[in-house]
Amino acid sequence: MPLYDLIVRGLTYIPPVLSVFLAFLLFTSQAIHINHVIDKHEVLYKQSWLPALMFIIIAGLFPPFLWIHPILFVNSLLIFVFDKVFSLYKHPAPLALSFDGAFLLSLAALFYLPTIFLFLFYILCILILRPFSWRLWTVSIMGLLLPFFFAFFYYFWNDELMSFYERVFVSGIKRQIDLAHIFNVKYILSVVIVGILFILSLLKLQTNYFKNVTKSRLIQQLLVLLIPIGILSVLFSRDESLYRYSIIVLPVSIYLAYYFLSGKKRWVMEVMFLLLCAGWIYNYFVI
Repeated sequence: MPLYDLIVRGLTYIPPVLSVFLAFLLFTSQAIHINHVIDKHEVLYKQSWLPALMFIIIAGLFPPFLWIHPILFVNSLLIFVFDKVFSLYKHPAPLALSFDGAFLLSLAALFYLPTIFLFLFYILCILILRPFSWRLWTVSIMGLLLPFFFAFFYYFWNDELMSFYERVFVSGIKRQIDLAHIFNVKYILSVVIVGILFILSLLKLQTNYFKNVTKSRLIQQLLVLLIPIGILSVLFSRDESLYRYSIIVLPVSIYLAYYFLSGKKRWVMEVMFLLLCAGWIYNYFVI
């Protein structure tokens, strides 16, 4: 994680309160930015601030999600990637967008290496949103490789290439998902509530699926596929901290926003939202 290591070294020279303020700025900017991207590409059937609200609640649902960690920076870049790849649909000049999206996703992998599995999500975006074009694929591959080329060149120039290679490829890969950190007694209430709301949002989406325009349907499919790909990145993470699961906060919060936005019975939506807030309060003030 060369870029994240660089930031961590910089944080050692500032007061801890500024680190907390940096995390606050990142969370707030992510909430506003993802809401803007969702409205821009009409992922939901009408504009609302619910995606930002759901993101703030889900991203802060568990205390370990709120400290400075690499996924915090990955999510900021991932929102920019969303904007780039969602714009590929019927765009007259997609080459620059495909390069930028691939480049940003590669930068995210330098913050947190298991993010490299999100390249699968990027490939699916190109396959679903664009017809086949060898130039588009070539530009995307160049964008994916360029940040890693600069990283290897930097370590080679400073005679640290072998140490970087050992850290990345030789030190071992975790090959089983340890769910004990999230599916334990103290967090099980919030996990169950979010799981139920996510299932209800998928059922609601299935009911209204063909009422949406084609672009919205395609993006909704891609966001669903992002969740198992994000969990795959957890499989290959050697870190067992709970923050690993914040990689799926973005798609989950968008689907929860869809559920609350499309609900017909207001009292049901209010009860579900209160249960979600109750889980948040329990995680911070009861445990």
